[in-house]
Amino acid sequence: MNLLIFSRQNASHLLAGIALIVLTMNTVFALGGDDPIVWRPVTPEELLMKTPKVDPDADAEAIFWEVRLDDKKSNKLSYNHYVRVKIFTERGRERFSKMDIPFMKGKKVENVAARVIRPDGSVVELKPGDIFEREIAKAGKQRVMAKSFAVPGIEPGVIVEYQYSETIKGDSASGERLIFQRDIPMQRVSYYVRPNSNASLTFNSYNMEETRFLEDQNGFRVATMTNVPAFKEEPYMPPDDEVRKWVYLSYRGIASLLQWNFVSMNWQNYLAKYAKPTKSVKAKAAELTAGANSDEEKVRRIYDFVQKNMRNVAFDKSLTEDQIENMDVKDADDALKRGMGNSFHLDLLFASLTKAAGFETNVILAGDRSDNFFSPEKYPFANFVQMSGIAVKIGADWKYFDPCAPYMPFGLLPWNREDVRAMLIGDGGHIWRTVPSADQTKSPARRTGKLTLSADGTLDGDVKLEYDGHQAIARRHDQFKDSPTKREENIKDEIKKKISTAEISALTIDNFEDSTKPLVYTLKIRVPNYAQKAGKRMILQPGFFEYGSSPVFSSATRTYNMYFPYPWSEEDNIEIRLPEGYELDGADSPAEVKDTGKIGVDKIGISIERATNTLRYYRSFCFGGGGKILFPVAAYLPLKSLFDSFHKADTHAITIKQKAQ
Repeated sequence: MNLLIFSRQNASHLLAGIALIVLTMNTVFALGGDDPIVWRPVTPEELLMKTPKVDPDADAEAIFWEVRLDDKKSNKLSYNHYVRVKIFTERGRERFSKMDIPFMKGKKVENVAARVIRPDGSVVELKPGDIFEREIAKAGKQRVMAKSFAVPGIEPGVIVEYQYSETIKGDSASGERLIFQRDIPMQRVSYYVRPNSNASLTFNSYNMEETRFLEDQNGFRVATMTNVPAFKEEPYMPPDDEVRKWVYLSYRGIASLLQWNFVSMNWQNYLAKYAKPTKSVKAKAAELTAGANSDEEKVRRIYDFVQKNMRNVAFDKSLTEDQIENMDVKDADDALKRGMGNSFHLDLLFASLTKAAGFETNVILAGDRSDNFFSPEKYPFANFVQMSGIAVKIGADWKYFDPCAPYMPFGLLPWNREDVRAMLIGDGGHIWRTVPSADQTKSPARRTGKLTLSADGTLDGDVKLEYDGHQAIARRHDQFKDSPTKREENIKDEIKKKISTAEISALTIDNFEDSTKPLVYTLKIRVPNYAQKAGKRMILQPGFFEYGSSPVFSSATRTYNMYFPYPWSEEDNIEIRLPEGYELDGADSPAEVKDTGKIGVDKIGISIERATNTLRYYRSFCFGGGGKILFPVAAYLPLKSLFDSFHKADTHAITIKQKAQ
């Protein structure tokens, strides 16, 4: 297993929801610049340590984890990282046996060093020639590279040490995150920070007590925590910023209220400069809205034009990163003439066209719900909001749009831009609003199956899967760069994860490029031994689409709150033609499952059409009623019980038997 160590990057608001989620880039330790690598002495106690100190069940534990962040040099930020880890188990050995130190364009990783110290004090060092560079991920056009190596001589009982340095041009300490909790226990974690001498640095702590950074040597300030438990992932948990211990750095500036006013004024200037309705924009708006029967239809026509007729270069496979960066589109008018632009240009073109059509139009600056639950009081920093769409007032109500994002249906935003606090900025200033979220009916899955069961237990037939709303958006955004063949492989893999023996053929994918229609998969499927034979009887699970599913929550306890990205619904209609000579041996439908607040409902009906000996199965499921998707940890056992009941109903089995002769 590779240990990934890099920061979550916000590539652009186009790719919101496709965030890279791993450890953090401020993670493993080295000496910076051209200094020689210096290893600290290892104590006899560390060599002989046989059990963890922080967590008795840990597979590995950091003896210390240190990061030095230096902002002394203007326009150049440097990190020096040093970590010492004790390996206790075979799982710990597997986890730390390989190492990736990721970086992106603009960052340089140097002075990589690693060594293993055995309990007898002997040392195995990493050879420089064993370090290589490779691509490990892509976020749109941005490539994530890594310095990679295998750790030499690693086994339970040893100490593993890493060092490396990184430099980031054009950056400063302001806006950096210091991660004080990671996915292994740490006996001691320390951050040394040297701010720029011309600025005053502030430290904001989250999910931890306010942390004091004390004066240290050479202008550094240091904060240390001891005996920090591991940050452990749980199913459906809030974003890392809301649960993990971390500190946000910022250079002291203007007060929060004045800061937001300053942000608002800047964006008003952007609107005046880049989204001013020119003669050609007004002419286009008039052309698009001519004959429209309502204000909503006018906005829809403008939306469809921008999304379908304008070329978004961020989603253009034919262009390189450099070509995109060097593209000199001046404003909305220029984008209209060229028929292309980046996300900023196309959103502002939509704003310009709607303004030209007579609508009050604002830019949306919003938080990213996949990163944190932003509010201007909790996170009073301008870089916690990004441009995430355009708000248009239709009648008395504000409606929210993201026309620059391909595959985004009219009237929807990406799920991580819904149910967030947002600044709506227009010609007259700004207002704060909470962007509404789509309810469960807006993100449905409709699944149908016309299947035949053979006397040997094999199930085969035709299957159709339809996805809409956020369920379709996620698939389209994740796979827009994939070839048609790769998209087919993706859905096959998804099915086989639950039904490993499934044989899939005649697969087609429809409407992938058309967000106005559901994303549709049709296929033929064959599953040997789907029904289990027991003498003259067979045990059959009629809920085919939940076959092989696992309970959502398996642990008896919970550390963090429960959090679902968005409400959703599922509707299943299945026909199963029973084998010749077989009949139902009782087929009661499971009882309806729901909570008192109707947050989640699972209703199943089973019937038999005796003339054709066909079993009919209907399932209607939804979750997130009333927009409820965040639950306190105190509600874990009731929520787990609800989902366990869903799973029991969904995997309900019936018996069929051979007819008496």
